[in-house]
Amino acid sequence: MKNKFIKYSGIVVIALALVQGLQANSIVGTIGFTGRVALDKGTASTASKVVAWVNPKVNGTSGDFTSLVDGTAVAIFSPWNFASGSVPGFWTCGAFTFDLQSSSITSQGGVAGISGFVNVSGIGVVHAAGFDDTTIIWNFSSQDPKIIGNPDSFTFSVSQVSVSVPDGASTMMLLGVALSTAGFLRRKLVA
Repeated sequence: MKNKFIKYSGIVVIALALVQGLQANSIVGTIGFTGRVALDKGTASTASKVVAWVNPKVNGTSGDFTSLVDGTAVAIFSPWNFASGSVPGFWTCGAFTFDLQSSSITSQGGVAGISGFVNVSGIGVVHAAGFDDTTIIWNFSSQDPKIIGNPDSFTFSVSQVSVSVPDGASTMMLLGVALSTAGFLRRKLVA
């Protein structure tokens, strides 16, 4: 009886280890960028695209992005329409590359040159060696007035990195095997 228990509990441990091994190795954490931006209009209150990024750099990280220190240069695609579709390689920084899937203006207004602003939100996929492709939600904002010494400032942040969905079929199958084995073990030990 004891040998059977050891044998079946070993199968459960192996099955659970396989399920754990199939779980996604998603990128977790946040990253922020800052710098200057040239917009297609003289104010953020009516702008519809970025025509150029000026000195974009990392400004705050957490989780898996902490390998990027503040001040690290970021390459960002331009020109970029705020209401856009897919843009492969939208930004690259260190080992991370982000493919934009879509973006749209979430709010815009204010008084041009005084309190003008634009906020854009989007979704895309970030890639890095050693990680699964991970879907992220991000935000961009730019505002008036021009800051002396830093005109047309902007912020760009990944608000939260979403968890990748593991491959459902094989993970569920292995979980089913593990639970079935546990149920079988329980019946054998009770009998």
